[in-house]
Amino acid sequence: MAEAAAAGADVPSHHGKVGVLGAAALVAGSMVGSGVYLLPATFGAVGSISILGWGAAMMAALAIAGMFAWLSKAAPEATGLGGYVQAGLGRFFGVQTAVAFWTLCWIGNVAVALAVVGAGAFLVPGLNEPGPRLATTLAAVWFAVGVSWVGPRAVARLEGFTLGIGLLPVVLVAIVGWFWFQPEVFLASWNPQGLAVGEAVGRSALTAFWAFLGLECAAAAAGVVRDPSRNVPRATLIGVVGVAALYIAATSVVMGIIPGARLAGSTAPFADAAQATLGLALGAAIAVCALLRAAGCLTGWTLVTAETTRSAADVGVFPAFFRTRPGERASPVNLLTAGVLMTLVAVLTATPTLGEQFGTLANMAVLLALYCYILAGASLTRLARGFENGRRVAAMATAGLAIACALALIAQAKPLELGLAVVPLAGAGLLYLWLRRR
Repeated sequence: MAEAAAAGADVPSHHGKVGVLGAAALVAGSMVGSGVYLLPATFGAVGSISILGWGAAMMAALAIAGMFAWLSKAAPEATGLGGYVQAGLGRFFGVQTAVAFWTLCWIGNVAVALAVVGAGAFLVPGLNEPGPRLATTLAAVWFAVGVSWVGPRAVARLEGFTLGIGLLPVVLVAIVGWFWFQPEVFLASWNPQGLAVGEAVGRSALTAFWAFLGLECAAAAAGVVRDPSRNVPRATLIGVVGVAALYIAATSVVMGIIPGARLAGSTAPFADAAQATLGLALGAAIAVCALLRAAGCLTGWTLVTAETTRSAADVGVFPAFFRTRPGERASPVNLLTAGVLMTLVAVLTATPTLGEQFGTLANMAVLLALYCYILAGASLTRLARGFENGRRVAAMATAGLAIACALALIAQAKPLELGLAVVPLAGAGLLYLWLRRR
């Protein structure tokens, strides 16, 4: 996405530019995907106290988005997360960032595939069983690989077709669902495990941050926004807060309709809420909408994973085996690699419930993203030395706040999740040494 920012810097004067509301739409669009569909089920075990976690995740998202707004000014020629980090910290950390982002892509894709399966399980209850769930997850993964193999145009068409359809369940529940909201149901599931407030908020905030991944795309709006120094920060604030309000409203409604114990075992929370209020037919329609959007999102991110592999190899931070080959519309080698890795993750992380598996995968992806954000903050701290005094202090303060928020979220992870997240980082260190020797 940062490539767009770099390109946008040279937009001709006759090119139509957007105002603060148009930029806010770009910010929101970069975050709204399939991530919210299973989050209510993941939060069911924690309880409706997890609503406070949404607020904490939103504050962290705002701090990190502000950091990227400064980075787009400090390193305008950089492309992507790795470019921002390498500009301030050097090639070793650039490789670390590239590997971490690449890994979170294919781990996160399996979580998105589970959203496909969850919606399908509402229509075909047999998919709730571990065996059929795994088989359907793998089918969704390889369907996405197949569509991506056809080429970017096929992926774009599927994404475009499913985007508006996919938003319907969340918006409908967030607005209309309040007519069936029951405060006693919401309060009865407030804190079923008796967790301390800080522990409950921290645990849910880490998972909730999954829905904000992609917020670094906010910097891409700068080149096509009128008066970007003034409007981009405003657009970021409006976009992140707007998305958070939608997510919090929708999740609150679901928690006020479905008791927490039942919600924790749900495979399609929004469809279940629709069925409980307006009947089976509407529940099934919403499940179809969620399934289509999750499938479109999975296909788009599968192509992004393959292209991330290829672009990293093209600039020398991945092995040359993955480089661009003349005449390719999509890279079969990189798509097959992504497909195999996603298959392994789906098999190795299988758990008794879909919500538990989704939560584990989402947390691992978030941890890797947060590591990248910490490196980006450290890079901004060094790059900010080139600013004037007032701007230097503001940029460094923003970087410090973003790093603090990321560290606070990381501290909420389980030891197993932290251990698994360290594996690709160790691999990145070995890859850097190998590339340096060559």
